[in-house]
Amino acid sequence: MNQEIGSIMAYLYKLFPVQVYDLKLPEDFKVPSMYFPVPTSFSSNDTNQTYLKSYTLNIKVFHHDTKQAYYKAEELADAITSNREAIPMVEVGGAVTGDYVRFNRVETRDGDNGVAMLILNWDSRYYYHRDEVPAIEYVDITSGVK
Repeated sequence: MNQEIGSIMAYLYKLFPVQVYDLKLPEDFKVPSMYFPVPTSFSSNDTNQTYLKSYTLNIKVFHHDTKQAYYKAEELADAITSNREAIPMVEVGGAVTGDYVRFNRVETRDGDNGVAMLILNWDSRYYYHRDEVPAIEYVDITSGVK
């Protein structure tokens, strides 16, 4: 799991402290709960030093019926949106790093029998791999006047 997804999970858990599943959803899962599957992603060029990865995370919010699940998903979406569509990044221990995950889109959808979806889209920039090049230490220029 990358730091962004861990930060999203921590933020949403603070707002809705229920059982959280992230590996595989068991058959006898608890209700209410949240399920964080692996996000989908694709990459593209960004600058000549970075590339862009666009992520989509489809979080399932489970509740006793679809209406309650949808209202809770909408409440979570509103919390993110009212925070300028950004949440703080946290370290593994839970300490805030000072960085943020800013979302491009926050969406909710109702689903089947007690399920609603909270869909989050965001972009991340990563540096291309660059070989280390030794720095120039000394330059000798010999020139004459014509």
